[in-house]
Amino acid sequence: MATLLQIDSSALNQQSHSRALADYFSEQWKLQNPDGEIKHINLSEKPPVHIDGEMIGAMYTKPEQRDEQQKQRLMLSEEYLQQLKEADAIAISSPMYNFGVPSVLKAYLDHVTRVGETFVYGENGPEGLLKDKKAYLFISSGGNYTQPPLDKMNFVTPYLTTVLGFNGITDVSVIEAPNMGSGEEAVAKSMQHAKEQIDHLL
Repeated sequence: MATLLQIDSSALNQQSHSRALADYFSEQWKLQNPDGEIKHINLSEKPPVHIDGEMIGAMYTKPEQRDEQQKQRLMLSEEYLQQLKEADAIAISSPMYNFGVPSVLKAYLDHVTRVGETFVYGENGPEGLLKDKKAYLFISSGGNYTQPPLDKMNFVTPYLTTVLGFNGITDVSVIEAPNMGSGEEAVAKSMQHAKEQIDHLL
Protein backbone atom coordinates (compact mmCIF):
# COMPACT_ATOMS: atom_id res chain seq x y z
CA MET A 1 0.00 0.00 0.00
CA ALA A 2 1.46 3.33 -1.08
CA THR A 3 1.75 6.18 1.41
CA LEU A 4 1.76 9.90 0.66
CA LEU A 5 3.01 12.35 3.28
CA GLN A 6 1.65 15.88 2.82
CA ILE A 7 3.54 18.62 4.68
CA ASP A 8 1.98 22.10 4.76
CA SER A 9 3.78 25.17 6.08
CA SER A 10 1.73 28.28 5.27
CA ALA A 11 0.52 30.44 8.15
CA LEU A 12 -2.69 31.04 6.17
CA ASN A 13 -3.86 27.43 6.44
CA GLN A 14 -7.11 27.06 4.46
CA GLN A 15 -6.54 30.38 2.66
CA SER A 16 -3.13 29.25 1.44
CA HIS A 17 -2.59 28.92 -2.30
CA SER A 18 0.34 26.53 -1.90
CA ARG A 19 -1.72 24.31 0.38
CA ALA A 20 -4.64 24.41 -2.07
CA LEU A 21 -2.33 22.98 -4.72
CA ALA A 22 -1.02 20.28 -2.38
CA ASP A 23 -4.60 19.39 -1.44
CA TYR A 24 -5.55 19.15 -5.10
CA PHE A 25 -2.53 16.93 -5.76
CA SER A 26 -3.41 14.66 -2.85
CA GLU A 27 -6.98 14.31 -4.11
CA GLN A 28 -5.76 13.31 -7.56
CA TRP A 29 -3.13 11.00 -6.07
CA LYS A 30 -5.81 9.26 -4.02
CA LEU A 31 -7.90 8.66 -7.15
CA GLN A 32 -4.93 6.88 -8.69
CA ASN A 33 -4.09 5.07 -5.45
CA PRO A 34 -7.48 4.16 -3.95
CA ASP A 35 -5.85 1.76 -1.50
CA GLY A 36 -3.15 4.28 -0.61
CA GLU A 37 -2.86 6.21 2.64
CA ILE A 38 -2.39 9.97 3.00
CA LYS A 39 -0.74 11.28 6.14
CA HIS A 40 -0.79 15.00 6.88
CA ILE A 41 1.44 17.36 8.85
CA ASN A 42 0.31 20.97 9.33
CA LEU A 43 3.38 22.79 10.60
CA SER A 44 1.57 26.06 11.22
CA GLU A 45 -0.99 24.45 13.52
CA LYS A 46 1.64 22.62 15.54
CA PRO A 47 4.96 24.41 14.93
CA PRO A 48 8.07 22.33 15.62
CA VAL A 49 10.52 23.77 18.10
CA HIS A 50 13.71 25.14 16.64
CA ILE A 51 16.80 23.09 17.31
CA ASP A 52 19.18 24.18 20.07
CA GLY A 53 22.48 23.02 21.51
CA GLU A 54 20.94 20.28 23.62
CA MET A 55 19.06 18.85 20.68
CA ILE A 56 22.14 18.91 18.46
CA GLY A 57 24.08 17.14 21.20
CA ALA A 58 21.37 14.46 21.41
CA MET A 59 21.36 14.00 17.64
CA TYR A 60 25.10 13.37 17.60
CA THR A 61 24.96 10.95 20.55
CA LYS A 62 24.68 7.28 19.64
CA PRO A 63 21.12 6.04 20.30
CA GLU A 64 22.21 3.50 22.89
CA GLN A 65 24.14 6.19 24.78
CA ARG A 66 21.37 8.80 25.04
CA ASP A 67 20.01 9.57 28.47
CA GLU A 68 16.31 10.10 29.16
CA GLN A 69 16.51 13.87 28.72
CA GLN A 70 18.11 13.47 25.29
CA LYS A 71 15.46 10.94 24.28
CA GLN A 72 12.77 13.41 25.30
CA ARG A 73 14.42 16.19 23.28
CA LEU A 74 14.32 13.98 20.17
CA MET A 75 10.76 12.66 20.48
CA LEU A 76 9.30 14.99 17.85
CA SER A 77 12.27 14.49 15.55
CA GLU A 78 11.89 10.70 15.84
CA GLU A 79 8.18 10.97 15.03
CA TYR A 80 8.91 13.08 11.95
CA LEU A 81 11.62 10.67 10.85
CA GLN A 82 9.36 7.65 11.11
CA GLN A 83 6.66 9.35 9.03
CA LEU A 84 9.20 10.39 6.41
CA LYS A 85 10.84 6.98 6.17
CA GLU A 86 7.49 5.21 5.82
CA ALA A 87 6.29 7.50 3.01
CA ASP A 88 6.62 6.51 -0.63
CA ALA A 89 5.90 10.04 -1.82
CA ILE A 90 6.15 13.43 -0.13
CA ALA A 91 4.15 16.54 -1.02
CA ILE A 92 5.48 19.78 0.47
CA SER A 93 3.57 23.04 0.17
CA SER A 94 5.44 26.27 0.83
CA PRO A 95 4.73 29.93 0.23
CA MET A 96 7.65 32.26 -0.31
CA TYR A 97 8.22 34.40 2.78
CA ASN A 98 10.82 37.11 2.22
CA PHE A 99 12.48 35.04 -0.52
CA GLY A 100 12.73 31.88 1.60
CA VAL A 101 10.67 29.11 3.18
CA PRO A 102 8.52 29.64 6.31
CA SER A 103 10.53 29.20 9.50
CA VAL A 104 8.36 26.25 10.54
CA LEU A 105 9.37 24.37 7.39
CA LYS A 106 13.03 25.14 8.00
CA ALA A 107 12.62 23.86 11.56
CA TYR A 108 10.96 20.67 10.31
CA LEU A 109 13.79 20.01 7.86
CA ASP A 110 16.30 20.57 10.66
CA HIS A 111 14.49 17.87 12.65
CA VAL A 112 14.68 15.31 9.84
CA THR A 113 18.09 16.05 8.32
CA ARG A 114 20.16 13.91 10.65
CA VAL A 115 23.45 12.09 10.28
CA GLY A 116 23.01 8.36 10.57
CA GLU A 117 19.28 8.66 9.89
CA THR A 118 18.81 10.44 6.57
CA PHE A 119 22.44 10.76 5.46
CA VAL A 120 25.88 9.41 6.28
CA TYR A 121 29.42 10.57 5.61
CA GLY A 122 31.24 8.10 3.39
CA GLU A 123 34.52 7.98 1.52
CA ASN A 124 33.10 10.21 -1.21
CA GLY A 125 31.42 12.65 1.15
CA PRO A 126 27.80 12.78 2.36
CA GLU A 127 25.36 10.19 1.00
CA GLY A 128 21.59 10.45 1.34
CA LEU A 129 19.71 7.47 2.74
CA LEU A 130 16.11 8.34 1.78
CA LYS A 131 16.33 6.92 -1.71
CA ASP A 132 13.52 5.54 -3.87
CA LYS A 133 11.11 8.25 -2.75
CA LYS A 134 9.37 10.82 -4.92
CA ALA A 135 8.86 14.42 -3.77
CA TYR A 136 6.50 17.08 -5.06
CA LEU A 137 6.93 20.76 -4.20
CA PHE A 138 4.07 23.25 -4.40
CA ILE A 139 5.37 26.79 -4.12
CA SER A 140 3.45 30.05 -4.27
CA SER A 141 4.77 33.60 -4.35
CA GLY A 142 3.33 37.11 -4.49
CA GLY A 143 5.39 38.08 -7.54
CA ASN A 144 6.87 36.09 -10.38
CA TYR A 145 10.16 34.66 -9.14
CA THR A 146 10.29 31.95 -11.79
CA GLN A 147 11.88 34.11 -14.51
CA PRO A 148 14.77 36.63 -14.76
CA PRO A 149 15.58 38.91 -13.14
CA LEU A 150 13.55 38.01 -10.02
CA ASP A 151 14.44 34.30 -10.18
CA LYS A 152 17.75 35.18 -8.51
CA MET A 153 15.74 36.11 -5.41
CA ASN A 154 14.04 32.72 -5.22
CA PHE A 155 15.71 30.77 -2.42
CA VAL A 156 12.72 28.47 -1.84
CA THR A 157 13.07 26.10 -4.79
CA PRO A 158 16.87 25.69 -4.70
CA TYR A 159 16.90 25.24 -0.93
CA LEU A 160 14.18 22.59 -0.88
CA THR A 161 15.61 20.62 -3.80
CA THR A 162 19.08 20.82 -2.26
CA VAL A 163 18.11 19.60 1.22
CA LEU A 164 15.91 16.83 -0.19
CA GLY A 165 18.70 15.72 -2.52
CA PHE A 166 21.19 15.79 0.35
CA ASN A 167 18.95 13.31 2.16
CA GLY A 168 18.73 11.07 -0.92
CA ILE A 169 15.45 12.31 -2.41
CA THR A 170 16.55 13.32 -5.89
CA ASP A 171 13.32 12.64 -7.80
CA VAL A 172 11.65 16.00 -7.21
CA SER A 173 8.90 17.70 -9.22
CA VAL A 174 8.32 21.42 -8.69
CA ILE A 175 5.00 23.18 -9.28
CA GLU A 176 5.20 26.96 -8.85
CA ALA A 177 2.29 29.39 -8.67
CA PRO A 178 3.62 32.94 -9.07
CA ASN A 179 1.75 36.27 -9.10
CA MET A 180 -0.42 35.57 -6.07
CA GLY A 181 -0.28 39.27 -5.23
CA SER A 182 -1.27 40.51 -8.68
CA GLY A 183 -5.06 40.45 -8.47
CA GLU A 184 -7.84 37.89 -8.79
CA GLU A 185 -7.43 37.33 -12.53
CA ALA A 186 -3.69 36.66 -12.24
CA VAL A 187 -4.26 34.36 -9.25
CA ALA A 188 -6.91 32.33 -11.07
CA LYS A 189 -4.72 32.00 -14.15
CA SER A 190 -1.65 30.96 -12.17
CA MET A 191 -3.56 28.43 -10.07
CA GLN A 192 -5.22 26.91 -13.12
CA HIS A 193 -1.88 26.53 -14.85
CA ALA A 194 -0.41 24.88 -11.75
CA LYS A 195 -3.32 22.42 -11.55
CA GLU A 196 -2.85 21.55 -15.21
CA GLN A 197 0.80 20.78 -14.44
CA ILE A 198 -0.32 18.51 -11.60
CA ASP A 199 -2.72 16.69 -13.93
CA HIS A 200 0.11 16.23 -16.40
CA LEU A 201 2.40 14.85 -13.69
CA LEU A 202 -0.14 12.27 -12.62
